[in-house]
Order: sequence, then C-alpha cells, then structure tokens
Amino acid sequence: MNETSRSLRVAVLAAVLFLLGFNTAYASTLASNLELMEAQSPIDIRSNSTYYGNLPKLNFNLNSDTALTVINNGSPDHESTIRANVSPGGGTLMLSGHQWNLAQFHFHTPSEHLINGRASPMEMHLVFSDAANNLLVVGRDIEQGLFKNQALAPIFSDLPKTTEETLNIEHFNLNNLLPDYLGSFRYSGSLTTPPFTEGVSWVELASPLYLSGSQINAFKSLFPEGNSREIQDLNGRIVLTDVPGFVSIHDDSDPNLLGTLIPGLEASVSVTADLSKLATSVPEPSSYGMLLAGLAVISFIGLKRGSRLAGAT
Repeated sequence: MNETSRSLRVAVLAAVLFLLGFNTAYASTLASNLELMEAQSPIDIRSNSTYYGNLPKLNFNLNSDTALTVINNGSPDHESTIRANVSPGGGTLMLSGHQWNLAQFHFHTPSEHLINGRASPMEMHLVFSDAANNLLVVGRDIEQGLFKNQALAPIFSDLPKTTEETLNIEHFNLNNLLPDYLGSFRYSGSLTTPPFTEGVSWVELASPLYLSGSQINAFKSLFPEGNSREIQDLNGRIVLTDVPGFVSIHDDSDPNLLGTLIPGLEASVSVTADLSKLATSVPEPSSYGMLLAGLAVISFIGLKRGSRLAGAT
C-alpha cells in the first residue's frame, strides 16, 4: 500500500471513529494504530483453516458462591455492554502451568465470533488476567433454548438499563458459566473494543450456553443496533482446536494419509501461516512438535500433488 492510499484510509477511519463519539485527537491516533495492527478479533472460525491436535487442558477453578457487581457501561452504544465484575479471588484458570485470574464477564449481541460463517444470538466473554496484566478471554456462544436459564436469571431478570443503575448479586455460582465439555478453538487476537489492544489469548468454547428467548430479548432491547465488532482478517494466524470432527476433509483427500499423527487435519490447506503469531495457549512442546511435523508432511504432499496435476494438464 502506498503512502497516499494509507493516509486516505487512516483519514476515513478517523472520521468514522469521530462520528462514533471519540474526540478528534484520540480518533486519529486510534485509526493510525489500527492500520498497523494485524492480529485483531473477532474472527470467523472456519473448518478449512483450523488445525486439529491435542491442546493443553483448561483447568478452571471457579467460586460456587461469590458476589457480583453488574453494571451497564453505556447502552445503547455498540462499544458498551452489560458487565459483571467478579470479586477478587472469584476464580482462576490454570493453562500450561500459568495462572489466569477471572476479573469480569460480559455479553455481546449478536455473537462476535462466527463458526463457519454463522453467528449466534449472543456471546459471553470471561476476561482473565495474569500477574503481568496479560489478558486471556474465554468466549462462549449463546443460543436460544426452550426454557429460562435459572442460573443466570439473577442477572437477566434485572439488567441495569442505564449507567446509573447497579445490580448487586450476593450469591452466584460461577461454575454455571462453563459447560461440561471444554473442547475449544484457540488463537492470538485482540480486544474487540477500543483501543483494540493485541496480544490477547482467545479460547472459544465449542459448547454453547442456552438462554430463553425472553432473556435474550431483554439484553437485545438495551442494544437494538447490537454491540458486536465486525469480523477481522486472520492475516496468517493459526487457529487450533481439539474438537473432533470440526476440521474438514476434502473428498479428494485421504483421511488416513497422516495416520494418527494429527487426526482430521485439513490436508489441502496451504501451510503459509506465521508461526510467531500463535497464541500463548499453544500445545505442549511434544504435541506442538508433532503438529509442526504434520504440517511439514502436508506441505510436502501438497507439492507432490501439485506436480502430478501440472503433469496431467
């Protein structure tokens, strides 16, 4: 991109941010920063660009009886949300020997992440930080169920409607936010609200949470235009999953080609991703080595197939 083209894009983006309510100086700085960012969230998690393998176990230790402070930080503005602040010591996530502390959870409508191009009515984000203030976000899609979610009823039956309202919940079981099955999708991304800081580790859980139609509508009524960010380009990042069967196999490929090395790994994906952009929640060293070995085999097979196809034309 030449300098004139880049300057024009920055100017347009700055104008949009200004119209969204940011002051001129901040909008201009943020627009310039966004032009240089390449690892943004949310993304569309697709079967044909995701890699399957054994991932480090997610070890959650959440409080079954904790206090919440639920706030509305600016509805109906699409950069705002309903956020439940968790009391200190409310919960942790141990991942590859690293401790992450739960700070808060909040909601978006529609879901920010897509799964093979499909959005869910809502998405929940559990925000964790470590001792160095690095961030990890656990996302979970929310689908409409037949019955009211009683565990989340204390929140959704009395959502704060303005920034002046605060909902205090004395007793809440945080374990009700998690599914029994913890299969996930993991990648390195960013915050989905300004300043869109990168270096955020994302763990998107595969199992959805269910709310009733009335609970979903109660949230949507506060954000009639939604409060989700648009999908961002992958830009060569790798998305990993331990969900069996999610990664697709093309009809013209041999599903047993790699044996049990990397079960279900997409055999026709062009392996050009920048491995330096892997999330911090990558596989353990032994699994990661197997993954790289598998990618090398796939690359070699792709080259051989390409030469055969070239010879046939």
